[in-house]
Amino acid sequence: MKKIIPKIVVALAAIVLWLLIVSSNTYVGVIDVPLTAYEPREDKTLAQALPSTVKIRVEGSGRSLYFQRFTKKSELILDIGAISSSEKISLKDYFSERSNQVRLQGDMRFLELIYPDSINIRIDNKISKEVDVLVRSDISLKPGFVLLDDEIEYKISISGPEGMLENINKLETERYLRENVDIAFSENIEIVNPDPQLVRLFEEKIEVFFPVEMIGEIIIPNIAIDIKNKPDDLDIQFIPNTVSLRVTGGNTQIQSLRPEDFKVYFDYLSQWFPNKNYYPVKVLKPENVLDVISVDPEQVEVVVLKKQEVD
Repeated sequence: MKKIIPKIVVALAAIVLWLLIVSSNTYVGVIDVPLTAYEPREDKTLAQALPSTVKIRVEGSGRSLYFQRFTKKSELILDIGAISSSEKISLKDYFSERSNQVRLQGDMRFLELIYPDSINIRIDNKISKEVDVLVRSDISLKPGFVLLDDEIEYKISISGPEGMLENINKLETERYLRENVDIAFSENIEIVNPDPQLVRLFEEKIEVFFPVEMIGEIIIPNIAIDIKNKPDDLDIQFIPNTVSLRVTGGNTQIQSLRPEDFKVYFDYLSQWFPNKNYYPVKVLKPENVLDVISVDPEQVEVVVLKKQEVD
């Protein structure tokens, strides 16, 4: 073992020396470099995205060419400040004449632009507007808990080309997933940018509150019974004329429920039947009520009387 270690050290040293020699040699190669637009005007912006990268031929040491793949510090800067609406630009000519707008890392030297040879540039007015944000979430709850309706409206400001922003009125968040929840919580959720190259989001995330509560139940007494679709020539009475409802929902929300939040009624047109006296009532519950467990009494007596004609 003692004889092998020196041999390994010598081999590694030889490899390092070889790499140093090779990486210091000068090579000509083709690399992908980011293309960055420079727009000095605050009221103008690109109307369509530029190519994210361009291919250029460079000369440099092997070391610089190798590290370019990882550092990504090089870029080509395209000044679009003089373009009023639209223009076709030869990138090959543009950067061959403006070496100061070619920024390369290390000892690399720009030789020529290869692809694309030219591009079309469109300019539009830059505007800002406020849009709604739809929260996309999938929250699974532990048994006995409920996610209350979130009445908060989320909005953010965005800016970009006028022609594009005219068609953007709502954005969405990334889909947020969480399982076995049994407590209210807040989470910062990322907003999906429809076009990161052209549209700027003034906020990239929004703080979303998820109001999770334990399910409770409550009895709402003395809810008056209404009549629906009653013929004009009839009088209809109920015995009793009120009912109580046993309902479930989030503990906080159901505590504020009142009898007037419910609609309890008898529909003469669809329910009444000759020689039948007792009927269940129909119930319309508010959205924050999960379920109506029971109605007390389960049926009420419906007394139908013919109106007396007045001479």
